[in-house]
Amino acid sequence: DCDALASAGGLSASGVGAEYFREHREQIAARVGASFELGPVKQVQVIFKELMDPVVDVLLEASDALAAWSEVMIAHFMTFPAKIAAEKHGRPFVVVGMQPIIPSKHFPPIGAPQLGRLLNPLLWKLMNRLVAGVTRERINATRARSGLPPALGADTLSLEDAALALIALSPSLFARPPDWAENVQLSGFLAIPDESEAWAPSDDLRRFLDGSGQADQRPVFLSFGSMFAVDQKRTIESVRIFADALTLAGLRGIIQAPAEVIASAPDLASVRYIERAPHRRLFPQCSVIVHHGGAGTTQAALLAGRPSIVVPHVTDQFYFADLLYARGVAAKPLRRTSLAAKPLAARMRDVIAQPEMTSRAEALARSIASEDGAARAADLIEGAMKSPART
Repeated sequence: DCDALASAGGLSASGVGAEYFREHREQIAARVGASFELGPVKQVQVIFKELMDPVVDVLLEASDALAAWSEVMIAHFMTFPAKIAAEKHGRPFVVVGMQPIIPSKHFPPIGAPQLGRLLNPLLWKLMNRLVAGVTRERINATRARSGLPPALGADTLSLEDAALALIALSPSLFARPPDWAENVQLSGFLAIPDESEAWAPSDDLRRFLDGSGQADQRPVFLSFGSMFAVDQKRTIESVRIFADALTLAGLRGIIQAPAEVIASAPDLASVRYIERAPHRRLFPQCSVIVHHGGAGTTQAALLAGRPSIVVPHVTDQFYFADLLYARGVAAKPLRRTSLAAKPLAARMRDVIAQPEMTSRAEALARSIASEDGAARAADLIEGAMKSPART
């Protein structure tokens, strides 16, 4: 609930385009769900076609109104109408990415193989051209409606010419590459404050958690978060696989899913179903976190000091799955297209059998807990606005 979250932070929020998504939920779900089988570039095509094109005009209208009075525009890197409105009104623009979106010779684009410092730049050029093939016509049509000339070159999203590019990754997890320009900075994770959501476990869930005994008997948490809002048929299938995997592994678990899916889920003494819970409060009481690799859930698992089993579905989720695995705080990723009870059960048993994985996760949690991504982001934005280039 964006209104409740904003209110908890002393802010106001206005939804844009929500009516379209409510009215076309089933159509969007079917097409986005089908994209799970596709490669990253085709997934980007689906995202723009299904999630951006139908609301681009209302986004541009809202962005134009904001840019008319604001001092600075801050937006996710795919929200190009905000960038266009900022340019039209002469406002500085801050772009935000939850994963490394700025080219570097030190790592490849998401979904590409690591080819080393000599060849990684070529991969970035290729990726930019592929993305431009998806975005150029859309962006230039929107620029034309705003009275701006067409964007040239491969970087149609214009990420590197922003006043500031904030990458919301913890420096404890990802080292800032030395070839990034000064206007590209790591802010750290942008954590939602604990007090932003009132929550208390039900009596039954509290008893279930209290009955965990030793640390290695804590329940496993399983959910695909926002992916469960995409396709109900796939969600029902995933929840059944979760329950079967817990049974095969001989483990207890907490499965988070929508109410209509829970109603038809297997009734097992070893499983508790919940619709919603603040992850930062629940995860520390669990042993392993099975999730889709979204930026928010990944952050919550890391802050809780719990190892993960990541089942990536789309785009940046594959990045987080590989990153956690490389840092030794997650099992080998299991693609959503390969999800089944047997391999999931095997991964849960393997993670629990390796206490050193939990120890690494706990050490990483202590390091990340000392950071304040939101405060650093605010300082970086203030600094960018006061820089000589802006005065």
